[in-house]
Amino acid sequence: MAEIVYLSLGSNLGDREELLRQATARLAEMDGLTLVAESSLYQSPALGLVTGGRDFLNKSIKVECRLDPAELLRRTEKLERDLGRTDKGLHADRVIDVDILLFGELIFRTERLEIPHPRMSQRAFVLLPLAELTPDLIDPRTDAFFSDLLEKTGQQGVTLYKEKIRV
Repeated sequence: MAEIVYLSLGSNLGDREELLRQATARLAEMDGLTLVAESSLYQSPALGLVTGGRDFLNKSIKVECRLDPAELLRRTEKLERDLGRTDKGLHADRVIDVDILLFGELIFRTERLEIPHPRMSQRAFVLLPLAELTPDLIDPRTDAFFSDLLEKTGQQGVTLYKEKIRV
């Protein structure tokens, strides 16, 4: 049975837009995933990085997933490596970053994975694309609308970079 899963993608190294395009395309082609929707691209400041690197480009995608969370994590980490990511540190520049935000209404925690993503409700670069994809989306931990969480956090310097072309 498929679950609706939301993923966050980000990049602040190399051709950021192309890397996000490639990551989205590879996820859409992955066995066990069906791309349902993708957000516009947003630009966010690279706050807290050790190097003080370039701004990030971020987006979110909504997929139907027929994988379990551990397998999805394994595949997204392989995708990151395939696209050139070598460091999984918290405060490092990223060629590509793919985070599992929500997995249906699952609340799940292991040493390697926590769903919902533990810091997503404080990050405008996650909340803005999510609100674009599904304005009435609810955090399964708190039952709060993500749009309300975005109102509380403010935009934190996140701006629209390129609007998704609707077809």
